[in-house]
Amino acid sequence: MSRISARENLMKLVFDYGMTKNEVEDMEDLLDTSFSGEDKDYIVKNFEGIKENYNEIVSKIESNLIGYKLDRICKTDLAILVVAIYEIVYLNEPTKVIINEAVELAKKYSTENSYKFVNGLLGKIVDAI
Repeated sequence: MSRISARENLMKLVFDYGMTKNEVEDMEDLLDTSFSGEDKDYIVKNFEGIKENYNEIVSKIESNLIGYKLDRICKTDLAILVVAIYEIVYLNEPTKVIINEAVELAKKYSTENSYKFVNGLLGKIVDAI
């Protein structure tokens, strides 16, 4: 598989976690069996990192919202933003690549105009860093 597919799977895990705040009992059951060992390691490691920093990441999102409250953000968009911010802030991944992939995930999984919101908010957060 690819890093894009792994990131997509990670976003789904974060979505589930954000909705329930429940621990994932056996992550192996949630991973697509077609992922390579490297992609599985990426997903597991980054999911753990996101859980450890979840409140701080969400706080960054909340502090950059204008005219919105956190509870008004589509939960899919929130999961996409959390993954992207984690990768940009904690992993120092290339900002343009991460934003582009977040926009593509929003186009695929969210509402018609969500990609604009995701792009704008990530741009604002990156500028503030």
